[in-house]
Amino acid sequence: MKKIAITGHTRGIGLALAERLDQENYEVRGYSKSNGFNILRPNGVIKDIVDWDADVFVNNAYAPEAQSRLLYKMYEQWVDKPKLIINMGATSSDSINNFAQLGYNPDWTPYVSDKARLDWASLQLSNQFQPGKCRVTMIKPGFVDTDSTAWLKGLVEDYMMTADSVAEMIEWVIELSDNTQMRTLSFDVGNYNG
Repeated sequence: MKKIAITGHTRGIGLALAERLDQENYEVRGYSKSNGFNILRPNGVIKDIVDWDADVFVNNAYAPEAQSRLLYKMYEQWVDKPKLIINMGATSSDSINNFAQLGYNPDWTPYVSDKARLDWASLQLSNQFQPGKCRVTMIKPGFVDTDSTAWLKGLVEDYMMTADSVAEMIEWVIELSDNTQMRTLSFDVGNYNG
């Protein structure tokens, strides 16, 4: 039975994933403020994941600059181990030039910038993969209907997928063979060209 560590397991994609994996008989442990963990102070999260001997780390919770820091620190712990780190990015990082041309938006600009940073870091580490060593994957869904995207209602509602559909894709990546390296998985719905 695989042990899956998930940041941000109390809502949105993290909650959908935790519930899905729990039903599939994985051993799941969540990390959020609700159970005493703060991703802005990653050492406690990292220590608990390492001590628990998790097989997979889903770097899901968003906080400014936290995901990239967690990725590098977790990778340092697992670099020579057959473990899997899944980073939750966003397809918006693919279009950072388009978003930058729109000007500063306090709801969107910091998020897109951080996801672009995470995208670069994830690609850098995924290119280091060798069989039997740590695999790093970036999953980049398009717009997902969660509490965090409520401000987008009415703008892109026809192009939003559910958190459950994203959780299904994450589980698919978790189930890939240890010798299969999925560097990036992007998916979206509709024909949104924003």
